[in-house]
Amino acid sequence: MTVSKHTLNWIDTQRPLQSWYCTSLGATILCEMNTLLQDVLPDIFGYQGLQIGQLDPKYNLLECSGLHKKLVLGASAGFAGADLAGDALALPIASDTMNLVILPHTLDFCTDPHQVLREADRVLTRDGHLVIIGFNPWSLLGLRHLLFGWRATVPWDGEFYSRRRMSDWLSLLNFRTLDDTSFFLRFPISSSRLLNKTRLMERARPMLGKLGGVYIIHARKQSIPMTLARQKWGRRSATAAVGSLVQRAHERTARRERQPD
Repeated sequence: MTVSKHTLNWIDTQRPLQSWYCTSLGATILCEMNTLLQDVLPDIFGYQGLQIGQLDPKYNLLECSGLHKKLVLGASAGFAGADLAGDALALPIASDTMNLVILPHTLDFCTDPHQVLREADRVLTRDGHLVIIGFNPWSLLGLRHLLFGWRATVPWDGEFYSRRRMSDWLSLLNFRTLDDTSFFLRFPISSSRLLNKTRLMERARPMLGKLGGVYIIHARKQSIPMTLARQKWGRRSATAAVGSLVQRAHERTARRERQPD
């Protein structure tokens, strides 16, 4: 399924992306993704989390987390596997309510990824977790994206952002990266038989992990330390101001005492 490159946005690409994840290549990637998330999410606890986008109705990526309530945002009402509908650019979620937000290729298919990150930051609690899943441009998947992106076919026409750029964006929003990994070193081919035959390539992940076709970045908000720092800075400023006032008062008193009667 194709989407015009000029009108490419998150809502338009959700159904084509879900269809692609039902192919042999997509299903293989999704299975490995879900396995890796089971090493990260069980340690995240809280009341509720949000997955922005549904790659496959059979997979709720939040399922293995330690959260009480696990919500999936779809592009429209009745979207398969979604609990609510909305746009990633303007989440229909109250601020400071989510302990975890997962962005599965949300930034890859969005006209304004910075706004999506700001929205995720807004709805997260002060110590909330953010998990970003994206296609790695420095990989065999990235090479196929470079060669066939002109066809305007999802997912090859998306924006494949590098992990370094993601880290820069996260640091600007005061997130601290806790984990950064990638997977899927195999050739991006559609044949399930060939994909199974080349699965041994994944054993090279410890050495070639940076070249995996899909990355998972786990970060956490650092608003509490920043708040404490601002409070500490404010106390120092107030102390300095009081000291300056006291010093000027002493100087005025000394000048009056030196003046002749």
